[in-house]
Amino acid sequence: MKRILKWLGILFGGIVLLIVIASIVIMIVVDKPFVEDQMRSALNRHVTIKDINIGVFSVLSGIEVEEVKISNFKTAKALEALKGKPVPANDLFVGLDSFKFKVKFGEILQGKVTLKELMLYRPVINVVRGPKGGFNFDDLTQSKPMTPEEKAELERQMREEALKPSKPLKAEDIPLAVGVGKIGIDKGIVNFVDRKSQQTIQIYNFTVLVHSIKIDPKALDKKNQVKLNLDMGIKTVGQMKSGSVESFDVGISARGKVIPFDVKTKILNPEVAMKFGSPYGHMTGLQILESLKGVEALEKYCGKLKFLGKDLKWKNGYVHVWYKGGAIVLKDGDIKTGDFIMGFGGKANTNTKAIDMKMTLLLAKKHNDDIRKGISKSAGVLITGPMKKYVKKEKVVNEAMKGLQNKDGKVYLEYLVRGTYVSPKTKLVAPKIPSMKDIVKKAAGGAGDIAKDKAKSVAKKQSKKAKKKAKKKFKKLF
Repeated sequence: MKRILKWLGILFGGIVLLIVIASIVIMIVVDKPFVEDQMRSALNRHVTIKDINIGVFSVLSGIEVEEVKISNFKTAKALEALKGKPVPANDLFVGLDSFKFKVKFGEILQGKVTLKELMLYRPVINVVRGPKGGFNFDDLTQSKPMTPEEKAELERQMREEALKPSKPLKAEDIPLAVGVGKIGIDKGIVNFVDRKSQQTIQIYNFTVLVHSIKIDPKALDKKNQVKLNLDMGIKTVGQMKSGSVESFDVGISARGKVIPFDVKTKILNPEVAMKFGSPYGHMTGLQILESLKGVEALEKYCGKLKFLGKDLKWKNGYVHVWYKGGAIVLKDGDIKTGDFIMGFGGKANTNTKAIDMKMTLLLAKKHNDDIRKGISKSAGVLITGPMKKYVKKEKVVNEAMKGLQNKDGKVYLEYLVRGTYVSPKTKLVAPKIPSMKDIVKKAAGGAGDIAKDKAKSVAKKQSKKAKKKAKKKFKKLF
C-alpha cells in the first residue's frame, strides 16, 4: 500500500512539476512584445496589445490578454514605421477589450479535451467590401506565391482528390471526446461596409455563448449536444438598395440546442431546436406584408389595408424553430404590434427558398373605421341611381363588417403564403368573403329589384311622353 502511495505521490508530483515548468516557459516566452511580433508577421498587420496576464500556474488558471488592436493590411516597410505607435481608429480591422483562454489540463492526459473558457470581450470587427468586390481580409485567405513545381504538385493532388468520392465528416473522425464549458463573444460589434452596392449593415450588442458542449464519438446517444444562447441587434445604416426589405433594425434572441451528429449514421448533420425571438424590431418595405395588404379578394371588398404599409414595428415576437438539412419548421409564431397581432407557422427551405406558411392577422379596433370607409366606397360603386332610395349604404357596411369581425368586434384574417420568401404568393382563406354585389342585394332585402322595376316603368312612361311630344311637333309642321 505504501509503495502504491509512493508511486502515486511521484506521479502527482511529476504532473505538478510539468505544470509549473510549462507555466514558467509561458511566462518567459509569451510576453507582450513576443505576441505582437508573432501576430504582425503572421497577419501582415500592425498589432498592439496593452497587457498579457500570465501567472506561475497559467496552464491551470488560463491566460488573459487585454486591449488588442489589429489594423488593416500593411507592407513590411509600413509595419516597421508603425512600431511603437497606436492603431488609428479609422484603420481598425479588429479590436477587443480582452481575451480569456482556459483549458482543463488534467483531462488532456486522459484522452479528452475540455476547454473551460474561450471568450472575446467587446470585440469590434470592421469588414469592408471594395468597389471591385474584394474584401479587406482577402490577404489573410490568399496563399503565398508558389514555384512552378509546387503549383504542379498541388494541381496533381487536387486532381486525385477530385477523383475520390467526398466523405462526410463522421463522429469517429474526432480523435478525442470534446467538452467545452463556454466559448463565445460578449457585446461585440461587426460593421459591414459594402462599397460596391453602397450599403452598410451593423451587428451590435453581439453576444453569443456556446456552452455545455459534450461530444463523445463512442457515446453519441448520451453526449452529442451543443447549447446556444444568442442576443444581438442588426440594422441597416441608410436604405437597402436591393433585397426583400428596404431598411431594418431588429433585435434577435435565441435559446436552444444543437445535436451535431446524426445518432444512427454518425454523420455530421446538425439538428437545431430552439426558441427564436425578436424582443424588438423595425422594418420597412417587407415584401410579405406588401403581399398581405394587396390580396385581390380583400382589396375589392374594403380596399388595401394601408396601415400594413412600409413600416412595421413590433415587440416580443417569438417562434419555435426546428432545422435540419435546409428544412425549417416554424411553430407558435407570434408578433405583436400597435396595429395587429400576427400568428404564423409552417415550413420553409433555405436551399430552394420555398415557403408554405399559414398566417393570421388580428387587427386593432382602431382600424375598423378605415375598413368601414373602404367597404362604403366599394358599395357606393354599386348603389347608384334609383337604388339609393331603397338601399342604405350604412346597412351594407354593417352587413359586410359582420363577416370580417370576431366575437370581440376585431377584424380577423387568415392567409396562406406560398412561393418563395423573396416573392411570396398570398391567398386569403378566411373569412370567406361574398361579393359586394351579393351583400348589397342582401342588405336591400329585395328593394333593389323593386327599384329596378320602378326605374324601368318610369323610363317607359318618359318614352311615351316623348313620342306624343314628337307627334305634336310633326302635325304643326304640316
